[in-house]
Amino acid sequence: MIGMVDRRVRWYYTPIARPRSHDAWQEHEDLIKAIAAGDPVAAERIMNQHTERTRQAFHERPKED
Repeated sequence: MIGMVDRRVRWYYTPIARPRSHDAWQEHEDLIKAIAAGDPVAAERIMNQHTERTRQAFHERPKED
């Protein structure tokens, strides 16, 4: 099972997480702050933006031959 998780993380990390890393970490920080502040509206907005940006990065990634 660890091998399967490792392969999935590597498959995801290289084309998506690495290019988005700085922005994604900032989005995570903003999300944590919104949750800690008890602001569900902001948390939902931040999470929706984060998910959409990650989805876009996935669809815009360079395709492998």
